[in-house]
Amino acid sequence: MIIARFLHSSRRVALDIKQQLLDLNSLHVESLPFRKIIDVASQTYKSPVPTDHSKLPLVMIHGLFGAKQNYAMVGRTIAEKTSRQVIGLDMRNHGGSDHVLPHDYIHMAIDTEQYLRQLGKPAILAGHLMGAKVAMLVALKWPELVEKLVVIDNSPVASALDSQFTQDLRAMCHVKLDSELAKVKLKNLRIEVDRVMQDYEKDPMVRLFLISNLKPRASSTDTLPIDFRVPVMSFLKYGVLEKMGEWPATEVQGLKFEKPVLLLRGFHSPFVPDLKVFDEYFQDIHVVNYDCGHWLVSERPKKFVADMIEFIED
Repeated sequence: MIIARFLHSSRRVALDIKQQLLDLNSLHVESLPFRKIIDVASQTYKSPVPTDHSKLPLVMIHGLFGAKQNYAMVGRTIAEKTSRQVIGLDMRNHGGSDHVLPHDYIHMAIDTEQYLRQLGKPAILAGHLMGAKVAMLVALKWPELVEKLVVIDNSPVASALDSQFTQDLRAMCHVKLDSELAKVKLKNLRIEVDRVMQDYEKDPMVRLFLISNLKPRASSTDTLPIDFRVPVMSFLKYGVLEKMGEWPATEVQGLKFEKPVLLLRGFHSPFVPDLKVFDEYFQDIHVVNYDCGHWLVSERPKKFVADMIEFIED
């Protein structure tokens, strides 16, 4: 009887939350501060071999809803095999970086430019999806900071994101609004969060990726509301995902990056439908196709590491 009442309550709460998410005007969302530039959080992936500081560092930028820890495994492997410093960055509103407005490609590029200048030497810059557009912008606007560029499955064009990204965002918003989840014991929390997300995202690998954004709970008895490292409610209410399909062509009109570029393309992904669009901006580009979808770093990590090493060590 108790279990039945709990399940009935959970279903009622779920229906109420779904209605709230459809009526964006009803959502109470705290405003974020406006910051033209922030100090992005960073992490150097540790390796058991000494770093050769005569080599330029590899700086890696995650995709939408990602964070620097997404590259931890491949980053450590590349660092170990090349004796090179490998660094992951958190873009604004992701990972350990500040939650601020605006969230667009120009401001993420400015944040990244500042970080690279603080390094004091050029870097090899790599980015995936959102991070790929940031990396391309930085290379085009400040080529003196980028020795080589790696574009992971995205194109320098404006193209609307698949509606599934909005569903994934709604999944995280639902979790944040669900007061029942705050009562779940820590050991069962991820299981219950995954169960809620199944209504929005059918791919278990993507759900695991989204769940990795959960902020850690202070203790097993913590009953504070669930929260994420991404300001998901602000992203939903203010249409941030629409900006993630954009490409600020006017900012880079007439610019061309003449140094080596590696394009890693998921053959079953929709993000690089036409290679000709790269000709406007890049002169020396090498393309490697992957027999997988968009998540090629996690789906083909060994090939990814091998291709990266071949390119950066050449």
